[in-house]
Amino acid sequence: MSTIVSHSKVVQVCNVSTTCQRDQLKALFNFFGRIDDAQLYPDSDTLTATINAKVGYIKFDRNDSVHAALNMTNTIFIDKPLIVTQVFENTIPDETDAMIYCAPLNPSITLLSGGPTWPSTVINRLIGQPQNPSYIETVDPELTDRNLPPYPPLPGTLDVTKVEEIRRTVYLSNIEKNVGLDVLHEFLSQIGEIRFIRAAYVDENAETRGAYVEFSEQPSIPKVLSINGFQFFGRPLLVNHATSCIIKPATVRGLRSDEEDMPFSRSRSRSVSVHKDSPAGEEVDATRENGRRSSRSRHRSSSRSKSRKKSSKSARSPKRRSRSRKRSRSKSRDRKRRSRSRDHHRRKKDSRKRSRSRSRSHSKGHRRSESSRKEKKSRH
Repeated sequence: MSTIVSHSKVVQVCNVSTTCQRDQLKALFNFFGRIDDAQLYPDSDTLTATINAKVGYIKFDRNDSVHAALNMTNTIFIDKPLIVTQVFENTIPDETDAMIYCAPLNPSITLLSGGPTWPSTVINRLIGQPQNPSYIETVDPELTDRNLPPYPPLPGTLDVTKVEEIRRTVYLSNIEKNVGLDVLHEFLSQIGEIRFIRAAYVDENAETRGAYVEFSEQPSIPKVLSINGFQFFGRPLLVNHATSCIIKPATVRGLRSDEEDMPFSRSRSRSVSVHKDSPAGEEVDATRENGRRSSRSRHRSSSRSKSRKKSSKSARSPKRRSRSRKRSRSKSRDRKRRSRSRDHHRRKKDSRKRSRSRSRSHSKGHRRSESSRKEKKSRH
């Protein structure tokens, strides 16, 4: 996703179809916010016949609309992919200044999209057809105004994202060998934000070495090129454009600078020395711990195998499932019958107990009546 690099509300739209009109371009970008002004160059049909694509400018009412409009880069509009960049100045240029950004009427020249931090004045284009030997050319007027070396051509088969990364990278040489990368990073951070830095030299015994520095924004390149020849720790610092991007250690682990490999090698040597200097008792404890770990792993593997066997047994065929269902149904019926029979037996027992208790109570009452009669007779 593109990023906003200034507070300007103007965007430049390059590679616009020659059949496009100003109202069509304005209607396309009207979805991102209110537009204060819109221009499309050239206006005359005679100048349009001499170019392959037009250039347009949109000035929004709010700055956040610019952020959304930058995502229109590489969107096919009519018959060409658009290239949308932010203009640092908050004004729309006139036609004479804007005509240099129109694609020339040359089939061997194709405009390419730049980076999200590139100014609208920087032109990135492909010279030659893709099937023929071609190269990528980047034109920055600021380098010409400061008499700085221009960007070197790059292979036409190179990815556009790699091109943008290379254009933000410089190569510094004639650096004192005792100067660390942290010192160089602190010095160059005054020019612009650094994304990555890596030492590069062929001979370890040489008195000087080089370094690749990748900045976060393309406008930092003219600034760092202007310090070419600056006395840095008693030596003139040489600054040149890079022709290749920096290989990051995260992507290619085998290619690292010596200073990046030092902590890695030291950590390995420390771990080896710890194992060598450990006493015999610690080695025995280590072997016991390894044995315990192996027994635990065996126990876990056996439990897993048992659970797998149980799961395989539980996975039965449909016939077995039907049999099991029939058995479960028959068992449920037997249980119901047993429960009914138990209830019947309980009822019989309860009735017997009640009859016995009634007979007992009746016999007790009869005995009491006889005893009362006998007592009355003895009184008389």
